[in-house]
Amino acid sequence: MADMFSLEDISISSGVRQTESEDGAVLLDIEQGICFSLNAIGLKIWEMLKRRSPIEQIADSLEQEFHIPRAELIADICEFVAQLESNRLITHGTGEPARRGLLKRFQFWKMDNLSTKHRT
Repeated sequence: MADMFSLEDISISSGVRQTESEDGAVLLDIEQGICFSLNAIGLKIWEMLKRRSPIEQIADSLEQEFHIPRAELIADICEFVAQLESNRLITHGTGEPARRGLLKRFQFWKMDNLSTKHRT
């Protein structure tokens, strides 16, 4: 199956710092002064995004580990990426904030599914 959209040109924003724990990770955006908490699934997706893994590879990994229907996984991954974009934690290769146009067809959902947001 072809990627629904390309993650190859996505990169982590330069101001994002990461600390991992057994429960997931905390992302600190030092430019915005905002802290984000990721659970274990969110961290797994985050790590694969950092390696520029295709969405199909991310879905394969999560499907094998969690036995969740593929369509649901792909929708959740896309929504998670949309949340990262809207919070400016990822950018496209140009260094500009990621354009939401790639994902505007996906309705946003609570980050509680894969991560939670905390303001500092």
